[in-house]
Amino acid sequence: MSISLYRRYRPQKFSEVAGQPAAVDVIVKSFRRDRIGHAYLFSGPRGCGKTTVARLLARALNCLSPVDGYEPCCQCKNCVAIAAGESLDVIEIDGASNNSVDEVRELRSHIMSVPISSKYKVYIIDEVHMLSISAFNALLKTLEEPPEHVVFVLATTEAHKVPVTIRSRCQHIPFHRIDTRTICERLSQVCAEESIKFQPEALWEIARQADGAMRDGLSMLEQVAGSGDEEVAVADVEAALGQPGRSSMERWLEGWRRGKMETFCELDRMLASGASPQRFLEELFALVRNLWLVARWNDVPETLDVSGQEREYLKREAPLWKPGELEAIMRFLAELLPQTRMGLRMDVLSGLLMARMFDLTNDGLSNDDLKRETSRSTARQVGAGGKTASVAPSSSADELRGEEPRPWEVQTERPRTATSVRAAPPIEAAALDFPAPTVSAALPPDFVPARGQPCPGDRWSEAMAALHDEDFVLYCGLLDARALTDEDRLILEMPCRYGYEVLGLERNRSALRRILSRFWPDAGVILCHEGLSILCSEVVRSEGTGRKNRSRENFEYAPPDGVDETEKPGKKEVRPVGGVPFDGLVREVTRWMRGEVILVRRGADEEADDVPVEE
Repeated sequence: MSISLYRRYRPQKFSEVAGQPAAVDVIVKSFRRDRIGHAYLFSGPRGCGKTTVARLLARALNCLSPVDGYEPCCQCKNCVAIAAGESLDVIEIDGASNNSVDEVRELRSHIMSVPISSKYKVYIIDEVHMLSISAFNALLKTLEEPPEHVVFVLATTEAHKVPVTIRSRCQHIPFHRIDTRTICERLSQVCAEESIKFQPEALWEIARQADGAMRDGLSMLEQVAGSGDEEVAVADVEAALGQPGRSSMERWLEGWRRGKMETFCELDRMLASGASPQRFLEELFALVRNLWLVARWNDVPETLDVSGQEREYLKREAPLWKPGELEAIMRFLAELLPQTRMGLRMDVLSGLLMARMFDLTNDGLSNDDLKRETSRSTARQVGAGGKTASVAPSSSADELRGEEPRPWEVQTERPRTATSVRAAPPIEAAALDFPAPTVSAALPPDFVPARGQPCPGDRWSEAMAALHDEDFVLYCGLLDARALTDEDRLILEMPCRYGYEVLGLERNRSALRRILSRFWPDAGVILCHEGLSILCSEVVRSEGTGRKNRSRENFEYAPPDGVDETEKPGKKEVRPVGGVPFDGLVREVTRWMRGEVILVRRGADEEADDVPVEE
């Protein structure tokens, strides 16, 4: 039986450890300064070299003739015995299968015995986070003050599961994922030693699939070399691992951009080959991210772990994409990833992927993404201090679509602030027919939806500027509103239901009426949203003159229906005829203080003949 590649090519010296310079440097310097710790905690992802470095540490401690004071010679009897796993002074324990307190107590009973043929007894506990709480507690005292001839090395993939009391007694050395380029270089060395022919792009694909684990990369290389022909090719990697390679995804994405029908068949083929949906989307996201980086800055960053072939592809393909398209695709893939973790059928995934991405690329950006980008751009503009630059951003939605700016998006500058106000877009040349309102409590009985004309842009811009300075909530709520004028009414159609509900609160309607009355003193203000309508102010004509006045709520207080006002000496008393006690007075005070009534509760000492409050 042959030995696996990852065992055969396990590093025998510290200088052969690949991808962990920081961890190796800490151990090497401790040897040079003769400051060896009594306990170490190695943490990091799988296959990154934790157990290998732990064995090298044991060999360096017990080597009879170390090179430069820290490198094991690999020739003395101690080095040979430790490498073969035959040394009685180096004990490796699997924490997953020996996790009870009894195993730890047995370990403690043998610790005091001196080494048999070495200078140090080294205990390597792998997957130490699997120990039980009782086992950790039994190990505490021994780990804190072990005998001088004992060194502990704890290895784990989940350091956060190790109790703090254990971590504080160890020197914690973190290990990291090995980058793709380093894994690829190591695989090429192994292929040269084993006389295996290979395509460079195939080794890059294996290194990408290894996901930072050198052991996984060597195992995949052995699997592909054993199942393929004389040469390790990209097709062999895809067939053996069941995952489409980067080159296949590049061809698919290029065909997708060109709108070829074959892309759907190619996607089904890649998913039917056994690919993990989550892994497929992650690889696709990485490819789109690289394209977005190159399209945004017109250069391939040196930090990207890409092969020469992929670098040429990015330079050739990135200029053909718009950064906004690629950003929208990345957002969609990020939203789709959680669904694949919960389980998603392949045909459902391919349908969602093709439909949504064709929508994003064919139209540049979908309507939802355009709205999201517009709101994000607005939020960035009104960021620090509530001030923005008066220059429109260069990557607006219209530029991504290749369209000219719309007339209503022309920005105006005001002398007091540097804030740019974009007037609400008018409706098409054909006027809008408003549906019948469903909220009629605040509307006059003779209100009839009519056809409105777009509001003049200059006046609406001035009104929005005033709202921005005096009430930022109202300003944000009306950013996407459409302003129409119809005879003696100002109609504000709001596309967002949330903004309609917020501005429909009594305190906000009062503030909106007060500010807009400066620009439309003789017009009633009406909020509309998909068949819903709320009256902010109503028009009252003076008797006998026909001249329009402002809303009656801007003048003397008019008691609501069902409330009688009776004059008493020295004060005005409002008594309820039905409903909430002092309803008119409460509503008047809330209007003055810009508040709202949350709850009205009757006291126990109130008169029994009061009319009960309706819920």
